[in-house]
Amino acid sequence: MENFEKIIIEMEFKLLDKNIRNNKNELIKYISKEFIEYGASGRIYTYDDTLKYLPKEKNQLEYKILKIDSKILSENIILLLYIIEINNEKEKIITNRSSIWKKDNNNWKIIFHQGTKVI
Repeated sequence: MENFEKIIIEMEFKLLDKNIRNNKNELIKYISKEFIEYGASGRIYTYDDTLKYLPKEKNQLEYKILKIDSKILSENIILLLYIIEINNEKEKIITNRSSIWKKDNNNWKIIFHQGTKVI
């Protein structure tokens, strides 16, 4: 695994951290203005939606990454594929996740994310 792949995985983990998720200034460091998410709920979120709603997230979930893999698509684009377990007060949810990270001006930022519930 290339060194920058490890950095991207660490950045993905940071986006699951409630201290990052609840801080708009921190989110801006990781999320590209071209960001779009297809959520496990079926909703589609843009960069603006994410910065507006994520810091207001009241439900502090526990995330556990069960498996993660990375694919280098080009020298400036990397794909992460992982399985995550989400625990809340009511249930445990398993989802497949994919994220695309793009290097722009020497900074890696997430440009795409998708979550799909595992049935």
